[in-house]
Amino acid sequence: MPLLLAALLLLLLAALCALFLCRWLLIRWATRWCHRRFQAELKIGSFGFFWIQNVSLKFEQHHQTVEIDSGWISSKLLSHDLPHYVALCLGEVRIRTDLQKMTGLPTSFSKTSGVDHSKLPLNPSLLRIACQLFSIHVDSINIMVLKVTTSESLWHIQISRSRFLLDSDGKRIDCEVSLSQVNSKVLKSGQSEDTCLAELSLALDLCVEMSLSSLQLKAITLDVWTLHAELHEGLFHSQLLHPSLVPTLRPDKVPEVKEDFTEPAIPGLNLLQLLPGKVKIEMENTSVVLSMNSQKRHLNWTLKLLQFYYHRDEDQLPLRSFTANSDMAQMSTELLLEDGLLLSQSRQRIICLNSLKASVQVTTIDLSASLVLSTCIVHYRHQEFSHWLNMLVQERQEPKQPISQPRKTRTFPQILAPIILSTSISNVNVSIQLGDTPPFALGFNSISLDYQHLRPQSIHQRGVLAVDHLCWRVGNDSHIQRAPHPPNMHVWGEALVLDSFTLQGSYNQPLGLSSTQSDTLFLDCTIRGLQVETSDTCAECLSRIMSMLGPWSQKSTPPRELPSGESPMLLWKVDLKVEDMNLFTLSSLVGASEVRLDTLTVLGSAESSTVGVQGLVLALVKTVTEKMQPCCKAPDIPTPILSLSMLSVTYHSSIRSLEVQCGAGLMVLWSPPDHMYLYQHVLATMQCRDLLKAPEQPGAPSGPEVSPREQAPPKRFLNLTLEVSTAKLTAFVAEDKFITLVAESVSLSRHSGSVQIYCPELATGFDGNSIFSFKEVEVQLLSELEEMILHRNPFPSLETLRNRVWLFSLGSVSVEFPYQYDFSRTLDEAVGVQKWLKGLHRGARAGGSPGPATLPPDLLIKVQHFSWVFLDDVFEVKLRDNYELMKDESKESAKRLQLLDAKVAALRKQHGELLPARKIEELYASLERKNIEIYIQRSRRLYGNTPMRRALLTWSLTGLELVALADASFHGPERVLAQLRELDPSSPFPCEGLELAIQWCRMLKCSVKTFLVRIRDYPRYLFEIRDWRLLGRLVGTEQSGQSCSRRRQTLHLGLPWGNVVVERNMPPLKFYHDFRSEVFQYTVVWGPCWDPAWTLIGQSVDLLTKPSADPSAPLPWWDKSRLLFHGDWHMDIEQANLHQLATEDPYNTTENMHWEWSHLFFHWKPGQFVFKGDLDINVRTASKQV
Repeated sequence: MPLLLAALLLLLLAALCALFLCRWLLIRWATRWCHRRFQAELKIGSFGFFWIQNVSLKFEQHHQTVEIDSGWISSKLLSHDLPHYVALCLGEVRIRTDLQKMTGLPTSFSKTSGVDHSKLPLNPSLLRIACQLFSIHVDSINIMVLKVTTSESLWHIQISRSRFLLDSDGKRIDCEVSLSQVNSKVLKSGQSEDTCLAELSLALDLCVEMSLSSLQLKAITLDVWTLHAELHEGLFHSQLLHPSLVPTLRPDKVPEVKEDFTEPAIPGLNLLQLLPGKVKIEMENTSVVLSMNSQKRHLNWTLKLLQFYYHRDEDQLPLRSFTANSDMAQMSTELLLEDGLLLSQSRQRIICLNSLKASVQVTTIDLSASLVLSTCIVHYRHQEFSHWLNMLVQERQEPKQPISQPRKTRTFPQILAPIILSTSISNVNVSIQLGDTPPFALGFNSISLDYQHLRPQSIHQRGVLAVDHLCWRVGNDSHIQRAPHPPNMHVWGEALVLDSFTLQGSYNQPLGLSSTQSDTLFLDCTIRGLQVETSDTCAECLSRIMSMLGPWSQKSTPPRELPSGESPMLLWKVDLKVEDMNLFTLSSLVGASEVRLDTLTVLGSAESSTVGVQGLVLALVKTVTEKMQPCCKAPDIPTPILSLSMLSVTYHSSIRSLEVQCGAGLMVLWSPPDHMYLYQHVLATMQCRDLLKAPEQPGAPSGPEVSPREQAPPKRFLNLTLEVSTAKLTAFVAEDKFITLVAESVSLSRHSGSVQIYCPELATGFDGNSIFSFKEVEVQLLSELEEMILHRNPFPSLETLRNRVWLFSLGSVSVEFPYQYDFSRTLDEAVGVQKWLKGLHRGARAGGSPGPATLPPDLLIKVQHFSWVFLDDVFEVKLRDNYELMKDESKESAKRLQLLDAKVAALRKQHGELLPARKIEELYASLERKNIEIYIQRSRRLYGNTPMRRALLTWSLTGLELVALADASFHGPERVLAQLRELDPSSPFPCEGLELAIQWCRMLKCSVKTFLVRIRDYPRYLFEIRDWRLLGRLVGTEQSGQSCSRRRQTLHLGLPWGNVVVERNMPPLKFYHDFRSEVFQYTVVWGPCWDPAWTLIGQSVDLLTKPSADPSAPLPWWDKSRLLFHGDWHMDIEQANLHQLATEDPYNTTENMHWEWSHLFFHWKPGQFVFKGDLDINVRTASKQV
């Protein structure tokens, strides 16, 4: 027994020695193998049966250390939480490395690239069994990376409860990695408070599928939960994100990658090709925080869900001819974002996103893509974002390297496959606050876009774009999100409003170089509720946006080069319809202006284009007191400046013809204050336009220089046709003075430099009185006229042979002045307004050097009938007509009384004394009543058959033809002064010279068939001239007055301009003439019986011209005539008559003294009248002639 016990002890001792020896040998072999294989030092603290502790692996060359606290092998039989039967469990794994002391990867690792992947070390069946039996579990992993950016930086990663599972079916292997919690920090030691550069915490599941035959990834599935990342300011200032850090990780020289630019590629397509066949990424409850200044300023981005799906099926037929030289495999990609929110440190929302879904699908037929965005609200405040932008800009700034070779530009390839795009965006609002400019915001309810790119036998593209309620607001409160504006209302500050916008279009391009068909483009657009507002605030915002987009907008696209001999040809058609269009200009000084268009239609094609307008109104809002302005229909807008019911504009491109048609109801209401309002709005608009113009770069290439020897191509005139049904222009020259112009059926045509205007009826009124009336008006502007060449023949001194011509042809001209109407006041106000307008707009155009004045055109005026009427007092006319009626009725009543007396006498003879006296009295009373009734009836019918006489003076002309010729010999101030000295040599000229405000000289030729002047309805004409022809020269001058000979006229413009003073010249307009005329018959009738009427005529004439403001004593008629008219006047009269009436009855035609000249020669020169002819004096009475 003792021997047996001793033997057992010896065996046990020998077994223990053998065990320890094997343990020592195993550790020794493992240590040497690690040192020889990895140049690493391996230390094992202890190990036992299926367990090991305190394992340390140190890579001396790379200063890396891996420590395992404990490890053991467990089974599902012992722990039901394990997924497989055998599990390798590790306790705590610690990994430590130093980046700055890493010199490269081990040679054994670098040689793994030469392994033959076709030969696997394990049998697939054994691998499948091993994957089903074994799994790896780690309690915690601590990774510490030293000197990440600097010598005092640290990157710490802590992973809790990780699991690694493998699964295989013999053809593929699946690897599943589950990390319950991952915490990572990048730290930096220093005196600053921001010792932490970045923090990251998450939980993830990673599943990788790999093919065993090719060892290629087939699918990747990544699930991430509760990702929380904090990026601090020090991270962006460190070298961790700097490109200079890359060479430290890869010291070996990287071979230069030469890109092949011969075949352009689609951006991002190569990246998709590198992905495995299936990729699924899902992230839930993601949070990213950017902090600055020790977390005093931070941004917080949270995202509830992010999903990314990608699937590529290479076994199916690909999409053929995706580009010219490549196909595309069938694939589908989808990206989904839900509930994204970006908050500032003050918990204010910056970005709020409800959902974003994007998908791309490639089939054997086409490529389809869709984008759906719902509820995206962005509030950009530059004051908060400027710190982040400055930080990112500083991070992106790199030292510039010398450019050895110019960088080639990659072009986008031509896609040959059919493409279908669909986009739906709803409830988007973007507000921007830049700080130095007013805030602005852009929002819309929904935008949808459908686009198709097809290539059957030609490139066919079509698309549909729909926008619902787009609004762009500017101003201080624009960043506040508001509800849509009320219908038919405009909110001040909304620069652009679109209630609805729909655009449909298609483009067709034939394929083949030898195709004779042209490209076609069709567009159909419908807009409802368009509101546009221009203001200084809007211009500032647009200018700032354009300055920010300047570098992108200045990039020019090279023009498309066409083959030799091929000219671009495009057949297009555009159909545009705009309803309820309102255009506003807003000014802080003068309120606002509004342009209203009820309906605007545009129908255009390559041959012609037509623009139609229904209901056009221009109105002023002089004071903006409310926040909203009603948008009424055009007829409902009160007191418009411009109103037009219908307008149609048609342009024919082939013949360069423009046709404009205006319907009935063109009305213009003008006044000086309204003109100033419009003028200020136009100036503000032009200032906004100048503000939006991008400044030219100093090195920018200018346009091509034209050689002075090259002649400009001949100018092609635009043929214009204008038709206006009815037009009414009302101009208020004062508060109670206005001028009205009414025209009907106006037509204007311009062809090859000639202009023709025709109007059947034209009327001009002053203060509600119709003064001027023109009928059958025809105006022409001709480059030359053969008739005018004949008119120049009588003047051999003219130098200009041909000149432009204004031809005025009028059927009748009628001028009527009401009785005691002060025409001069309104006319004087109108002249003052005209001078004010001239000074206002001439001052705006000042600055250009005055060029030589061109020769004005000639004038040819033809009037068939002309009448000038001073209306008489209506009361006086009716009083005289009533007096004549009473005289005639008195005679008629006396006749009726005589008949009644004769009848009564006959009755008395017949009946004697039996005739009652009462009966006789009744007969006479009945006659009196009958006389009264007849008088009343005649009085009522007085103007029924014959109109009432209205004229006090009637001046009529028939067959008037007036020719005014301009010539270079007397054109210009100096030549006009020479003509003036020649016409009036007797008048002295001032030594200091004569400064003229008005000067002109014309050769005149005039002919009149009849020249008649009648006073009231008198039977004899005051003047009767027949066959009058006049020929000669006429000069008109007005001297520029000194300060004492100028008067001031005040225009009341109202606030904010106040009163404007216009200086008026008081010296009169003088005429210098040299006329020769021939008259066939010249008759003058005068008598003292016409003096009362002539006095009234003188009063009416005085009302035509305003009394002179000259304080000097007024001149008599003769002296004033000698002051205004200078020169010679020759008249050859065939028959001249002077009738001096000798009775007090102006209607008498028999009692007069007759002065009769035959072959009269009359010469009027300064201070002398010469009469030569045969004179006969006769006294004519009703009974005898002397």
